[in-house]
Amino acid sequence: MTIKQKVLFLERPQVEQLAEFESKFECIYYQLTSLEQTIADFQTKLADIVAIYCGWAGFAPIGGFRGKLLNYAPPSLRIITTCSIGYDVFDAEGLAERGVVLTNVPSPMACEAVADLVLYNTINSFRNIKFYERFAGSDHFNHTGILRTSLLHGKFDQESGTPLVEPLFGSSYGYACCRRENLSPRGHNAVIVGFGNIGELIGARLACIGMNVHYVKRTKLSEAREKELGYKVTYHSSLEETVGFADLIIVACPGSPSTRHLINGELIEKMEKPFRIINIGRGFVIDEDALVEGLKKGKVLFAGLDVFEREPTIHPELVNRQDVVLTPHIGSGIAENYKYTAVVCMENIETVMFGYQKPLTRVN
Repeated sequence: MTIKQKVLFLERPQVEQLAEFESKFECIYYQLTSLEQTIADFQTKLADIVAIYCGWAGFAPIGGFRGKLLNYAPPSLRIITTCSIGYDVFDAEGLAERGVVLTNVPSPMACEAVADLVLYNTINSFRNIKFYERFAGSDHFNHTGILRTSLLHGKFDQESGTPLVEPLFGSSYGYACCRRENLSPRGHNAVIVGFGNIGELIGARLACIGMNVHYVKRTKLSEAREKELGYKVTYHSSLEETVGFADLIIVACPGSPSTRHLINGELIEKMEKPFRIINIGRGFVIDEDALVEGLKKGKVLFAGLDVFEREPTIHPELVNRQDVVLTPHIGSGIAENYKYTAVVCMENIETVMFGYQKPLTRVN
């Protein structure tokens, strides 16, 4: 009887390929509770695991796979897989020193889905759609003409982020909302901070709706690469270079010490006109205390956030504001991407454990 090698699963992937994988390995489905309990289990019942399927959250809830947890990793461990593109919660170098392969999943579908979310928030930010959605169909505003008229003449409480609206009979065209014009994004300036694969896809979507695309990156793309994009872009070496004209800032850069609080109170004050901001990169790139103050002062007209500075906690003063759209880190959250990444992770484990001559999405 062949003894199957043990694979630890922090999530049970809902894909049909799991059955075949289970026929090859002994799969252990494990619920994280605490760092201390995981270390204890690594020394006892999980001492002979050879691979870990992290899924999406992985070890982030207990501080990531680093430090003390890495020190107590089972000696038999040979590969860790994560479904996400980002792997900053892992000590990649430390794992490599121990001979443990770390793989992520660079997914084209994930990039596309994130870019779609940015497009949604962009249109929302210029058209004030959330204001209309809040009141549509309510008792006092169940007539579309009354709703448009009421919002046209309403006011906006900047401090609380709440429209102040009284029912007004009549009908209007709806060209403005609570003293803010409903604008087309066309002709406005979008500044994308971080211009990798996701940034380029975001630029393509915003160019399609007529926006002027600017990008901030450490190194300018070559002239040939800029032409390959298929839309016009303008390069800036720093965000400060855009304070005079930016209408929308999109954070799409990785998280690092150099990008922490890149968007801060000083920068917000420097902006020469009210602007909108969207973050699908890393939460701590934005100083959320400064963002809240910017919203209250009217320097920031809209914030669309899919990531948060103290994730998974959301700044309480961002919640229930009508000039803010919050989504719980679901930029890439589509079924197609979920299934694709699950399969890639299991294939990576098989490749390492069975010595297949197949490419790995290795990061260390």
